[in-house]
Amino acid sequence: MISASSPPERYPPTGIEVLVVGAGLGGLVAAVELYRHGHDVRIIESKSKMEQLGDFVGIAPSATRQFKKWPGVWDIYKSIIYRPALAMFKHDGELIGGPFSIKEGIDHLPTPVSRPKLIQMLYDYVQLLGISVAFGKSAVSYYEIPQCNRAGVLTDKGEHFEADLVIAADGVASKSWQVVSSEENPPKSSGFSVFRVAYPTDLIYQDPFLKEQYDIKDGDDDICQLFLGKNTHGIVLVSPKITTWFLTHKDKGQAAEQWNRNLDSPNVFESMDKDLIWDERFLSIIAKTPPKTIVDYKIMWRNPNSTWSAPNGLVLQLGDAAHSFLPTSANGATQAMEDGISIAACLRLAGKANVALATRVHTRLRFRRVSCAQRSGFKNREKWHHTDFDAAKKNPESLVMQVGKWINLHEPEQYVYDNWTACVNHLITGAEFEDKNIPPGYAYSPWTIDELLQASEEGRETVDAGDWS
Repeated sequence: MISASSPPERYPPTGIEVLVVGAGLGGLVAAVELYRHGHDVRIIESKSKMEQLGDFVGIAPSATRQFKKWPGVWDIYKSIIYRPALAMFKHDGELIGGPFSIKEGIDHLPTPVSRPKLIQMLYDYVQLLGISVAFGKSAVSYYEIPQCNRAGVLTDKGEHFEADLVIAADGVASKSWQVVSSEENPPKSSGFSVFRVAYPTDLIYQDPFLKEQYDIKDGDDDICQLFLGKNTHGIVLVSPKITTWFLTHKDKGQAAEQWNRNLDSPNVFESMDKDLIWDERFLSIIAKTPPKTIVDYKIMWRNPNSTWSAPNGLVLQLGDAAHSFLPTSANGATQAMEDGISIAACLRLAGKANVALATRVHTRLRFRRVSCAQRSGFKNREKWHHTDFDAAKKNPESLVMQVGKWINLHEPEQYVYDNWTACVNHLITGAEFEDKNIPPGYAYSPWTIDELLQASEEGRETVDAGDWS
């Protein structure tokens, strides 16, 4: 348990009032960091209560390292992570490589963690700090009041909530685009969706075959398996208590970009490529899934968008509201959490009279980094869906999802402190500003999803300058 006697060290009050819309990973981390930096923060959330939704997420230490600044939280975080050994197979079960253990990599590698447990840990800490969370408040409209240097939201119940800064952390369906830009960043269907679910491991242990395959003794690694086929891949993650599986597949029209579509295992089998022979272990894991628990999440692509704040800088998008990610990026949660860390520090340096400057600096410091992370997610997907199996057997570690050192070793709070003055000067005078949080040696250039798709269709590998490793 987190001790109420050990709140984080807090900076002096700034007098800046911040309303966070959305109590997901990004919103909760932002709330804690805003509190820690001396701002007055409260949260509204559309759901009626804190729900235990989702399965697992992979989060880089650039975000989770911040937990060490929150007394008691780091130890709890370490207790809820997975410690897997990854083995990679063709779809039919032929071993490509592994298992590779990453259980000692928590400080320098992305680590899978139960999303429901992580959300609960963050919510418990928010409550401990006395941060108000109002449930059942769905934001249907955002607005700025520039003459008062205030912003607000209107809820579906006709309520108004206002603050010096409103942070839209309410996901891809956020209505904040209405005030941030003239039109919504149009999503483009990837043609794929992903089945995903988590359920108790006791269920697979009822099957003697699965019990033999996935029996985990005390001290053993958790078991992670990747099954690869053309234009599809499956992932299984088994811990002593929770089993999770994913299957990315061609979208046949039943998927939606939301979490409340509950399907059964027969729906999954009907959608699987009939030309592929799948490993018996993977099929059996799917078959054991409880009824009406499977989500089929539609994978949509959106072009990088450099505009994250409203014209007066008093409404700011965060996480998926600003930048959605492909699942193969292993970066969506990381970048949302980094967003929260960054804006809290920017506001403290800017002060109450310069909230708009804080959002401008934050966006300039963050956008190109996030865009590079989005780009790497596309390249990971290509690597998995068009695998050269002969080459992969010679170098199986090449198939491990690429999340580079430039992601993992980044310190988002310190980056604000180190680059604030130079970035302000850049924005005001047009002076040069060097991005130091993107792949070393890479000169950022704008790109679009259509460009990457065209390269893929023409069989051209997307190769970028710099060190993305």
